[in-house]
Parts: sequence; structure tokens; C-alpha cells
Amino acid sequence: IYEYIVEGGITRMVGIFQDVSQVGTIGTVRSARPCFVETAAGLDAIYVHAGGSDEAYRDMESWGIDHMDGCGAEEDLFWRDAARMQSAGLEHSMLTSGQNLSTYLPQSGFRLTHKSGYTYPVTFVADGTPAAGTPASKVTVQFSHYKTGVFTYDAAKGLYKIEEYDAPYVDGNTSEQVGVTNLLVLKTSVVNSGDGAGHMIVDLKGSGSGTYFCGGKAEEVTWHKNSVSDPFTYTLSSGASLAMGAGHTYVCVISKESSVMTVEP
Repeated sequence: IYEYIVEGGITRMVGIFQDVSQVGTIGTVRSARPCFVETAAGLDAIYVHAGGSDEAYRDMESWGIDHMDGCGAEEDLFWRDAARMQSAGLEHSMLTSGQNLSTYLPQSGFRLTHKSGYTYPVTFVADGTPAAGTPASKVTVQFSHYKTGVFTYDAAKGLYKIEEYDAPYVDGNTSEQVGVTNLLVLKTSVVNSGDGAGHMIVDLKGSGSGTYFCGGKAEEVTWHKNSVSDPFTYTLSSGASLAMGAGHTYVCVISKESSVMTVEP
């Protein structure tokens, strides 16, 4: 999961699935933004969304991103959840499913294998706990004045459990609190575009500072993304590549001015 600031201090999450056929209900499906599109481009992924900003549509066209649009030609793959429409509003009600998407893909005309020469240069190991890391059993990540994420390490399960808005972040398919093996917090330039909607411009090119959390410990890293078509990669202070723990990963992309705090009991 990647989480980005979009506008008005709110954030949106982008879920990356290695095999969408194994996924249940997906949602809510929201509109595209350039940073989401660039994330998909770097992973050579098919992007699923519902509408989007003018910039995002231009980027999908110019970068040749295969995508399914809940407000476009693929709208039959999506539905509105009546209960969510009533409790959360129309914009929080659009859903799809792994079954719908995987059934559609063979007839979509999209390329279903990675492009020639594509590799994902990130290594995963059985235990990604930083050997020389500092203790980090609870991590708070300030995205904005409106949103702070909280990640608390559960040693018994080896996962960082996620909270937002003073409540557990719950998986709608399992009703369980979401937990991840790896947590990455990346800092970059995040500025207001100045348009009427207050859309934010998130700079994903180049490199910047970050922190990696795994196994209840933290280690400083540098992130790299050399072009639109490159994925994020990470190096340690020694220059060696970061090896993450096998499992789910949560990536928080925040402003250089935002704070990250670790708290020990």
C-alpha cells in the first residue's frame, strides 16, 4: 500500500496486488492523481481508478498506462455500495472485486506480462529486521494537519498494526486490523499546485531520505526513482541495497517538513 497526500490535507491509498485473482472486494475506488499513475508506471502495473484529475488522464495517455476506469469504458466492472452511500457519501461508495477484474483482463487487450527487460530490483528475505536498527515499537507519521498514521509493532505476529483517525485500520474483507511486515516512510517535495481544487504535486523523481521499519526496529535509507518507468528502490547508508522482510509493505510518502516519531514504552 502506498499512501499519498492529495488535497485539503487528506490522503489516498494505492493498493498494489501481485495476483488480483486472489483478492476479494476492492474499494473504495477513487479518482486518479499523477503520483498514483507514476507509481503504477514504475511497477509496470495495470491501474484501476474511478475518474481522475486532468493531469492524471494526460499522464496515463502520454505514458501508455493500461487502466480500468469506473467512470469510463469499464464501468460495468464496478458497483455502488448502498450502505456506504448512506453512511459515507457517494464518493466513498464505488467498489470492484478481484473476480471482476481477473475475469475481464483476458479480453481487455491489455498486456498481461511484464514488458521486455522489466525487473523489480527489490530483495525480500525471511527476516528483514535491521541488524543495527534502533528500537521502534510505535511509529507516528504526520501526513498533514488532518491526517496522522500510527503503526504499532505486534511482536507476537511480527507486524506493524495500523491505526488512523484514532481507530484501527480494518480490512473490509476480513474485519481484521491491517498489519504489515515492512513500513517505509519516504520524504520528498509536496507542494500545492495552486489550482482551484488544491491538488498537491508530489515529486517522485530523483532521490530522498527515508526510514525503514521492520521487526520493531528502524534504519535510515535513501529512496531512488530515476524516471517515471522506474520503481522505488532503497539503499542503506553503506550504499548497500535494502533487503525487506517477506510480507506486506506499507509506504508513506510525506513532505520533507512533516514529522516522524518513534515511541518506546
